[in-house]
Amino acid sequence: MQFSLKTDYPSALKTAAWVLPIAIVFPIIVHLAPPYNGIPIGAYLLPMFYIPLVALIAYRLPVALIAAALSPFFNFFLTGNPNWGFMGILTGELVIFTLLANLLLQGKLRWIAAPTAYIGAKVISSTSLLLFPFVETSPFLFFSSSLVNATTGILILLVINILSLKYLPSQKGAN
Repeated sequence: MQFSLKTDYPSALKTAAWVLPIAIVFPIIVHLAPPYNGIPIGAYLLPMFYIPLVALIAYRLPVALIAAALSPFFNFFLTGNPNWGFMGILTGELVIFTLLANLLLQGKLRWIAAPTAYIGAKVISSTSLLLFPFVETSPFLFFSSSLVNATTGILILLVINILSLKYLPSQKGAN
């Protein structure tokens, strides 16, 4: 798969127009489940990452980036969650996740692109807390607790990654 920014932007915007509402509503539905041990269920299942991943594999990078960059804002606008500081971190993580997954999907690691990209995005966001403390926690604690809580979600991302590559039509070379 060759990296290229050539795309049919009107088509990508039309696709993003129906993918984005799914990327907004799906995590809201997941978060209707009660917290577990005082932690929102989304921290365990990572629902914000599913739709950008599927969009990346099925519809190309521009569609996935639109979903990744805008869904946290609209989720916050509709529900007030997550809080403002964490919304910024989550948006950054989703965009970084999408970009890293795009790179990994082009190589030999494509079958584990999603979990690898999630961990990479978490490393980058945790490190960025040293310069931009959007939340009041240590970067190491933020990283380690996020990974421990997200173990189930990382496994779900792996399953979605594998099933999407196997069953979804891919837009090879059309990034």
